[in-house]
Amino acid sequence: MKNIKKHLTVALFSLSTIVFIACNSNSNKSNNSNSGNSNSNSSKQMEQTKVEDAIDGVYSGSQNISGLELVAKLTISGSRWSATSQLGYDSPEYQNGVVKGNDLFDDSGMIKIGYVSGNSASINGYPSMRKQ
Repeated sequence: MKNIKKHLTVALFSLSTIVFIACNSNSNKSNNSNSGNSNSNSSKQMEQTKVEDAIDGVYSGSQNISGLELVAKLTISGSRWSATSQLGYDSPEYQNGVVKGNDLFDDSGMIKIGYVSGNSASINGYPSMRKQ
């Protein structure tokens, strides 16, 4: 019975992540327009760098799911992020991607899967995480 609960929890976790990614793929298309003003683009790049530096660090959190602990760790460094999650005694799962402002995207940079706000980070399917 415990094995069935464990497999159902993992399946539910995976399914929720897939559904979230599918739903967000349509809502996260950006409408970037180039004004041709290099000074404007330069200041935006500097602002982007400041935001990235402010959110750099390690975030962690855990959550109890059907008696199993889901542990997550997120590391942000510059324009890249990486995360691990582990449910109970299962093998850890790894993800990584691109940072744009305070938003976390998959490796392609097209699908937003999370964000950072203050000292908290959120990635769909992961427990809430706080900066260490």
